[in-house]
Amino acid sequence: MSTNTPSDSTMKAEHEHVYERVAQLERELARFRAIIEDTDLLITEVDANGIFTYVNPAARSVFGYAPEECIGRSSLEFVHPDDLEETQRVFVEWVQRHERGGVIENRVIHRNGSFSHLLWSITLHYDDQGQVQRATSIAHDIGALHQLRSELRESRTMLQLVIDNLPQAIFWKDRELRFLGGNQRLLSDAGLTSVDDIIGKTDFDMPWKDHAAAYQADDRDVIEHGPKLNIEEMLTRSDGSTIWLRTNKVPLRRDGEIVGVLGMYEDVTALKRQEDELRTFKLLVENAPDGIAIADTNLTLTYANPALAAMLGYSSLVGMTVPMITHPDDLEKLSAIAQQVTQGGAPREMIRYLHSNGSIVTVQASALALYDGHRNLIGYASINRDITEQLQAEESLRASEQRNRALLNAIPDLMFLLSADGVFLDYKTDSSGDLILPPEAFLNRNVADVLPPHLAEQVLTHMEALKRTHEMQTYQYQILINDQVRDFEARMVFSNDDILVLSRDMTKQRRAERERQAMQEQIIQAQQAALRELSTPLMPIADGVVAMPIIGTIDTMRAQQIMEALLQGIADHSADIAILDITGVKVVDTQVAGALIRAAQAARMLGARVVLTGISPEIAQTLVHIGAEMREMVAKPTLQQGIAYALEQRVGHHQ
Repeated sequence: MSTNTPSDSTMKAEHEHVYERVAQLERELARFRAIIEDTDLLITEVDANGIFTYVNPAARSVFGYAPEECIGRSSLEFVHPDDLEETQRVFVEWVQRHERGGVIENRVIHRNGSFSHLLWSITLHYDDQGQVQRATSIAHDIGALHQLRSELRESRTMLQLVIDNLPQAIFWKDRELRFLGGNQRLLSDAGLTSVDDIIGKTDFDMPWKDHAAAYQADDRDVIEHGPKLNIEEMLTRSDGSTIWLRTNKVPLRRDGEIVGVLGMYEDVTALKRQEDELRTFKLLVENAPDGIAIADTNLTLTYANPALAAMLGYSSLVGMTVPMITHPDDLEKLSAIAQQVTQGGAPREMIRYLHSNGSIVTVQASALALYDGHRNLIGYASINRDITEQLQAEESLRASEQRNRALLNAIPDLMFLLSADGVFLDYKTDSSGDLILPPEAFLNRNVADVLPPHLAEQVLTHMEALKRTHEMQTYQYQILINDQVRDFEARMVFSNDDILVLSRDMTKQRRAERERQAMQEQIIQAQQAALRELSTPLMPIADGVVAMPIIGTIDTMRAQQIMEALLQGIADHSADIAILDITGVKVVDTQVAGALIRAAQAARMLGARVVLTGISPEIAQTLVHIGAEMREMVAKPTLQQGIAYALEQRVGHHQ
């Protein structure tokens, strides 16, 4: 026997070792198989086409099929249709990148139609040529985890929804003052649509960058020293508008460590505007000239502005009751006012208050009721205007108006008030009360529409002259009233911006003037007739009045005739006044003047006074130049005025 042949004992030992090793491997395989078969995890193997070549018993709970029913079927048959495309895409990417596998989530369909959420851990096996031969995977049910994720996601969504619907803007930043998030109000002010658009940005990237430095200074102060509350500041929104904010900032902590800043702000622009308006209103009330007061439902004053306190002579009225400062006789009126305002009225009444010195202060009071937000009566407010001096002034004005009215009524003139464009505004009749038209026919109408054309033209012409010169206009006119032609003399002046016309009825005066004119004309006619017969006629014109018209040249002889005729006529007619009219004498010299003076002296001796008329300016200068002594005579410029003088003297003598 060769020496290289193992002995039987050696061979036996080796066989035993091999058997032992195989037995050990079989035990390990059985142990691994038991682990695979007994686990709740789904363990599968697929070939390069995705066909199941192995599934463990967990397939019954996951797919609802026995393992043998799964073998030979495509693994994609069990993938939920909504997850199929994504599952295939991931596998293709792994293969294209020659990756050994990875992790994927999807839903698989149970035999009964339900589905499970699985997390797959997949390993790809390649051959020497790099081609996929098979894939092994372990999947476990993550339904509970998915439910937890959904609940967490819903919780976050709800939290974000709550934050987004808060009226305040909310934001949080890291320690570098970069935005980590914010709600919709913040995004709206920033002009952004998604919270992702603000993450990582700073205030310098926002529309309010002009205020960024101040904002960040507050942020750092919060991180270093703690919360800052009720910060009033301005913010520029994305649309360019500026609003006022009230901001609160606190440190943002995680596990006790400050990791950033949490802030929130609210738009107080309207509130600030109301505060400004309230401040302005209070300033107006405090400085109002009228007395303003507020009383509670018991009529106790809770506020009175300085004007009311000064009006009544007190330093303060708060705490006093309204009846305490009201005249006793007006307390009933005060109760009526309170009742009116509670019924929705806004009365204005005259009330008498009592001054601290006992005097009476009369006011025009306006009152209103005050209600709270639930329409409950909480008090009363009043505005009181001191009309004491006004009433006194009105009384004085009434007295003055009565005096003026009496004076106006005493004026005999007819008066019209016209607008600047000629519209009748008012009128006053004269003592006769006669008008060409009733008032309703001419008031508020233009003179051109109501007056006769010739008179309307005359009035409008003088109105234009008055506007141009601002000097009083005087004119005369005639008009038919009550079938009688009346003579009027009018004066036109400005009355503020209007025009006042005073028209005086001159009918009687014009009639007297016409009668005197007729008398004068009769004398002249008689004079002219007598001249043809006698150069020195003497005519009685009234009881005790004679007149001698002298025409032509006066020489010595004629002067003697004039004296003789004058003295004889005075004696024959027992005349008191003799009128010498020299209208027809063109030249008066020393001789003529001497004759006239001697005639006057002689008449004086008979008890008559000589009235010399018809002295022209030239004759007057001559008489002065020659030094004629005229004391014995009365001189009048015209015969008409001389006759008027004589008649007036006769009337006075008889009275």
